Amino acid sequence: MSATRTGRRSPALAAIAPLVGVMLIGTTLPVAGASLPDAAPPPRLRLAVALEDLTAGDASRAERNNGGRSDESPGMLGTPLQLATALLSAVAAVDAAPSPASSPSSSPSPPPPSSPPPPAESPRAPPEPASRREGPSAPASTLVAQSGEAGGPDASVSAATAPGTSAGSSGDASATTVPATAAGTDAGPAAAAPPPAGGIAASVVGDGEFLPADELDDALPAGPRPPPEASGGSDPARPSRSRRNWGLAPVRWGGEVSAGFRRRSGDEGVESNEQVYEGRLRANTFIMRPYIALVSGDFGLTMVRSQTGDAASSNLTGTSINGTGTLSVFPQSRFPFQATLALSDSRSDGSLTNSNIERRRLALRQDYRPLVGNWRASGQYDRSELTGSFGVDTVDRLAASLSSAFDKHSFSTNGSFSRNESRDQSTDDFFALGTHGYRFSDATSIDTSATFTRQEFEVDDPDFQLAGSTQSAQVFSYLSWTPTDSPWRGTGNLRYFQTDSESGETSLSNRNFGGSASLSYLASRNLSVFGSVGANSSSGGETSTNQNLGLNYNSDPRTFGQNNVYNWFAATSLSNATSSEGDAQRGLNASLGHSLSRTWQPSAFTFVNGSLNQSVGNTRSTGVGSVNSTTLSHGASLSLQANDGDRMSGFISTSVSDSRVSGDSPSTFQMLNVQLSGRWRINAYSELNSNLTWQLSRQDFTTQDGLILTDEFGNPVFVDASTESRNSSISGNVGYMHARAFGVRGMRYTLDFRANTARDNARRRGDPDAEREPDRATLDLDQRLRYSIGRLDTELQLRIAEIEGRRNELLFFRVSRHFGAF
Repeated sequence: MSATRTGRRSPALAAIAPLVGVMLIGTTLPVAGASLPDAAPPPRLRLAVALEDLTAGDASRAERNNGGRSDESPGMLGTPLQLATALLSAVAAVDAAPSPASSPSSSPSPPPPSSPPPPAESPRAPPEPASRREGPSAPASTLVAQSGEAGGPDASVSAATAPGTSAGSSGDASATTVPATAAGTDAGPAAAAPPPAGGIAASVVGDGEFLPADELDDALPAGPRPPPEASGGSDPARPSRSRRNWGLAPVRWGGEVSAGFRRRSGDEGVESNEQVYEGRLRANTFIMRPYIALVSGDFGLTMVRSQTGDAASSNLTGTSINGTGTLSVFPQSRFPFQATLALSDSRSDGSLTNSNIERRRLALRQDYRPLVGNWRASGQYDRSELTGSFGVDTVDRLAASLSSAFDKHSFSTNGSFSRNESRDQSTDDFFALGTHGYRFSDATSIDTSATFTRQEFEVDDPDFQLAGSTQSAQVFSYLSWTPTDSPWRGTGNLRYFQTDSESGETSLSNRNFGGSASLSYLASRNLSVFGSVGANSSSGGETSTNQNLGLNYNSDPRTFGQNNVYNWFAATSLSNATSSEGDAQRGLNASLGHSLSRTWQPSAFTFVNGSLNQSVGNTRSTGVGSVNSTTLSHGASLSLQANDGDRMSGFISTSVSDSRVSGDSPSTFQMLNVQLSGRWRINAYSELNSNLTWQLSRQDFTTQDGLILTDEFGNPVFVDASTESRNSSISGNVGYMHARAFGVRGMRYTLDFRANTARDNARRRGDPDAEREPDRATLDLDQRLRYSIGRLDTELQLRIAEIEGRRNELLFFRVSRHFGAF
């Protein structure tokens, strides 16, 4: 407040003014003609002082507007006191200490030292105004202010005065002297008398630093805080409340111990019996909250005692250590990092073969997403090491990716480099892919992709040595124009492709550049006209062009009977092709076909679709490579689709096709395809899920370019060259689970069938999760029966698999006991 305004107050108000500071943490507010020691007030006093500054400023402006007159009523002068009281009441309701024990009223409180040391300065507190560093200090007392309405103009205020001073009154306010208490004295429950209904309680909180809510480790307490142990609110030696609570984070742990018997047999005729003992410990915890890092570990020790038919190799004892450790740093941030280290042994994972293979796997991954901007990046390093009778087989792979989208552009790129190294062979593989998309409008867009691959291999066998490399690059750009309000459609593309290969002293190189464009017109909903042109150039200097013009007609679907739909189609086209060497070829193609389909609905959630189709086509061409052939094709398909919410979702489909070509180059081709995919919850305890595809194909090809031979008499003999091939492949898995097998509670049965007959070299191409070819099962049937009683589990496993065309069987029985929280 200004000195002018303070001087105009009545004597009663002048006596109350210093008591406002007494209420605010035991320190008086400055009054006219007084000075304060040069010491920073406690943090809560700063907030109250700043609040009074704002209030006093408003009052001073009002006084200036009234021409320097002060005609406020006593109730109006109490506004700063009422606001400060309401502020301390809100603080006291959450974080107030209980009232200390009262000393006899006749014993005055000892006066404070003339120059008390300043309290610890908060790093968050603003500097104290110079005007607040003047005036005498008053003794600290505990005050209780009560009023009928918080902050009302007729609020009554009760305060304890300094020793030797009598309480004054103004208006309807009454003052009551409250005995001073000794600092640091424990108070009983009766010492903190609750205020009357509708009152406001304000008590001294102390000069310790007030931590904001976002700096508190725990939620704010609902009740009063225990009294401080240190004596004296302004003692600098008093320890302040710690910002953080440091200690060991809680650890969730558990594990199991098990003992089992395992029997292996196979087509090689060697059988083995093994006793397996295993102990496993799992644990996870975190580093600080909100989770700077998550840590988890899985450690296991396996001991195997085996006995085979050969007496010399009986009673072999093997010990393996296996486990997995994972560290996730900032898992919930924009830049999470994860590291995983895994160790395993074929003797502890139910391998079908007797070969001991040790596996080590390290995976590091870093992701990043900026705070501002629509892009993200990631990097990854993987290392896989297999050790066995074949030696050491390692795969190192480094990969990175980047994607972004802004305005009408979209961009993504990813690349990887891997190296596979074994005892007799090493392979390096590099791959890079970049894509870019730009949308001119809703009807026009262009997409471009570029790829680059390079493989280098080296075979270092004592009997055979070879080194070579293969490199390829491709750029493809595609333009699409599909307006919604026009019958015209258009596409265009440009492509570039090159290959380079070296093997020993042989090298090959090829370059190819070309492009094409097409335009179609929808004359009606049934008839469309299309045309296309294209050009191509190779590295040898050869160029070629092609043109094509055609018609397509699709009839309107016709429905007859019950859910039977029939339609037919016809197409014809003319083609022309030329080359730089003067060769030309012209051709005419025509085709006609029809189809019949039907839909059944056995239930509300099941649909069956069946279709039959047939087509015939003829091709005639003149010039270089002329051909005259007729193709007759037949096809049939049947599918069952079910969707019953959580109970059933999936489909089964079977299709068969037959194609026969007659004319200059006769051939036949047949294919059978069966696909089973989905999930079926049979009842409350059993469920079937699958994703399996089986394909069988057969092809016969005959050429009439006869091979001229001679018999023993020298006469020419024409022999037709014909080939026949058959291929069968199966891939995917089928699983079945029953949670109460044989009606026994706690008994679970699972069946898992996996198949992958397709051969690949995924590990040599840098896949760290791929197995070596000799140890990969092409067909694998795994059945398990488990029974649990409390923490005791029993398991019976029967596994039959085919590896490299040889049958292998595994029978495993195990009893395990779990402990801990896992």
